[in-house]
Amino acid sequence: MTIVTSYPGVYVEETASLSMSISSNATAIPVFAVKNSDENFIITRQIISWLDFETKVGTFDPTNTLHVSLKTYFENGGGYCYVAQVQNLVRDVPKYDDITLLVAAGENISDAVATLCAVGNSLFAIVDGPVNELDSTYVSPYGPTPNAAAYYPWLTANWATSMDSTGKVVNTDIPPSAAVAGAYCATDRDRGVWKAPANVALFGSVTPKYKVSDFEQGQYNKGMAINMIRQFTDSGVLIWGARTLQDSDDWRYVPVRRLFNSAEKDIKKSMAFSVFEPNSQPTWERVRSAVENYLRKLWQEGGLMGNSEKEAFYVQIGKDVTMTDDDIKQGKMIVNIGMAAVRPAEFIILSLSQDVGAAS
Repeated sequence: MTIVTSYPGVYVEETASLSMSISSNATAIPVFAVKNSDENFIITRQIISWLDFETKVGTFDPTNTLHVSLKTYFENGGGYCYVAQVQNLVRDVPKYDDITLLVAAGENISDAVATLCAVGNSLFAIVDGPVNELDSTYVSPYGPTPNAAAYYPWLTANWATSMDSTGKVVNTDIPPSAAVAGAYCATDRDRGVWKAPANVALFGSVTPKYKVSDFEQGQYNKGMAINMIRQFTDSGVLIWGARTLQDSDDWRYVPVRRLFNSAEKDIKKSMAFSVFEPNSQPTWERVRSAVENYLRKLWQEGGLMGNSEKEAFYVQIGKDVTMTDDDIKQGKMIVNIGMAAVRPAEFIILSLSQDVGAAS
């Protein structure tokens, strides 16, 4: 409605217009795989906290892989999560749009990773290396994939023990993926999804089942792309690696892949408003403006490289820019987005010199 101004003063006109904004959603919500035989989790269930888990299952069993996994997950900063039987992952995970991480928790989830962690699905898997000592003959069941990272060795803790039939104390092996998932949650919450979840201390009195030296890590750093958990004299137990199973230049690092996953999910979810809107300049401008605002905030928080917005990101949309006449006639709205992701300083090289000139 047009306001008729008949006298000097301030006039108010209310207008209703279609606007778009993009909100950042939680980046680390895991689902833990459990054995097919675990009757407590025939259906996928949400776990709010360690107390909630104990309430649902009863007494803590230090010999149960899921029990020790979730205990170390929550002790390392994990938030709410889901638990599902291995054979139900592919069926149930797509029903929960907040899940972003698949956690092996001692199980082989290679089929689920291949299906659910394809590019564009915004899901990342945290999987376990071998339960026995790593050697050059080890072959990962997951193959090279940018949306998964493997961790080694398995862990032990003084609270995860039992007695065998002879009365001997036996350690329960704790899957490293569980503790690492907690560290992902804590790092995302404290720093952001673009920060590598590495050089991060693990809590809950866990220690690596096997010690890893610099030489061994260097030996397996290439080819296997397995991230090590190491115990250092001065620093304690640390996650000492942030590589994906792809281990190629484009998607070598966990935070780079997860940053893109997070942005893709946020932007894709917010653009649902534009379905059935006119595929024309006003709609394109709303989309472009909203995506730029989202990426600008990401850059200002430190998630993108660059001294300027132009260096950090770009958003392209429009006729003869990202779409042809034929694309528009077919109802396609195409947006091209570029982001300069921050990469971890994995190798820090110092160049040192010493003045050995004669003393005066």
